[in-house]
Amino acid sequence: MSQRKKKPRRKDVNFSQAVEVVESSVRSTVRVTACSVDACHERIVTNIKELSVDIAQWPLLWVDVEGLDDVPTIRAIGKIFEIPHLALEDAVTPDERPKVDFFENQAIITVRMVRIDEGTIVTDPVGIIFGSRVVITFRERFTADGFRVVRERFRMHRPQAERFGADMLCSLLLDAAVDGYFPVLEQFGERLEDLEENAINNPDRKLLSHIHDVRNDLMTLRRALWPTRDLLHCLSRESSVFVGDHARAHLRDSYDHTMELLDLMESYREIGSDLRDIYLASINSRMNDIMKVLAVVATIFMPLTFITGYFGMNFDRSSAWNMPLLGYSYGSIVAIAIMVLVTLSMSIFFWRRGWLRQWL
Repeated sequence: MSQRKKKPRRKDVNFSQAVEVVESSVRSTVRVTACSVDACHERIVTNIKELSVDIAQWPLLWVDVEGLDDVPTIRAIGKIFEIPHLALEDAVTPDERPKVDFFENQAIITVRMVRIDEGTIVTDPVGIIFGSRVVITFRERFTADGFRVVRERFRMHRPQAERFGADMLCSLLLDAAVDGYFPVLEQFGERLEDLEENAINNPDRKLLSHIHDVRNDLMTLRRALWPTRDLLHCLSRESSVFVGDHARAHLRDSYDHTMELLDLMESYREIGSDLRDIYLASINSRMNDIMKVLAVVATIFMPLTFITGYFGMNFDRSSAWNMPLLGYSYGSIVAIAIMVLVTLSMSIFFWRRGWLRQWL
């Protein structure tokens, strides 16, 4: 459930002429958000060459590339913004571990955004490259825009958007990526509550599989969030020309959020382990109840079997030592009455002992 399908590394985005590039039929969507002191403009770019004009015209430029299969478009963007080959390759690699690297004029950050798609945990790679005035994000095609909160913030503060700076914009994007884990973990809390109720009241084999899936999903989230905590610590604590003091304060807040999320994940993992123990205890308790029922039934039938076997033996009726009631006309009625009396007596005894009340 929690396993994600890995895509091969896109080694053909580093402008290597030795690799044959097969153009994707699905073009990347390039969305530009350009800001100045008194204006903020959003549009979808159809001609990549227009970005060269935007660089000179706008003090702050955010280029959001949605879809990582359009290699020619990604190459063109890398050429326009002079992105190093290795940085561009890491930014569009699906299985890249969250990290931060610094180059001469730019910094690259790779993180993973999380979402639930049809009950399955999906961690989507996001590459962020930023310099002094430009922020470029590379991401897969999401069912929902993970940076919607950032876009709405820019729309609400159009006159002040340029004052954010590229480092501040980057911190907002990272904060949006981290905050996306909270609603996912809230659903995990609800799932764990349902599993706990089922583990107590209705344990079955499928329940153990669901508990195992939850633990695997939490492990997937932990593998994505733990290195994100490290890169946020690096950006917020270490001195860098790419990150100012104001952005560093926001990054420290995001770092605190990751710590809160990791603590919550650890709590949920412990709950998952407890659920497995509760499930096994419930199964053992149910097995003990079944064994008690079988033992009571077998105990009740033991004297009945003895009585029927005793009176079922064949003896000579003319002998003085013959079986009693063997020649009596109402012998069968007397035998049945004895068996009924024995059954009622044992049932009353078991009831008073409290062995039957939990099943009746």
